[in-house]
Amino acid sequence: MLRALLDALDDDQARLYSDFVLMALPPAARLSLETMMETGTYEYQSDFARKYVAEGREEGRAEGETKALLAVLSARGIDVSDDARERISNCADIEQIEAWIRLAVTVDSTDALFA
Repeated sequence: MLRALLDALDDDQARLYSDFVLMALPPAARLSLETMMETGTYEYQSDFARKYVAEGREEGRAEGETKALLAVLSARGIDVSDDARERISNCADIEQIEAWIRLAVTVDSTDALFA
């Protein structure tokens, strides 16, 4: 029943409703559910949760790739302007960031990186 309700709501409403339901559980039930979810054995059942978990993983991956790119540029002594840093940091396209990482080992400036 809860799953059908969450599937019928838009994403923002579903997040709020899920949080409300979790907080409304008696402490023992909430602790049991939180423990089950923390052990890594719980598999998300709703499309809603799967969607946001996948998005979070992609965001984390993009953030890690961005840090790697900036580290390569720094290690090579390449100056990264605020504009270039912003362009790199705002890029969510992992394939693009990976392409920049490959280029970063041979270019001599961020202008050449973006060319």
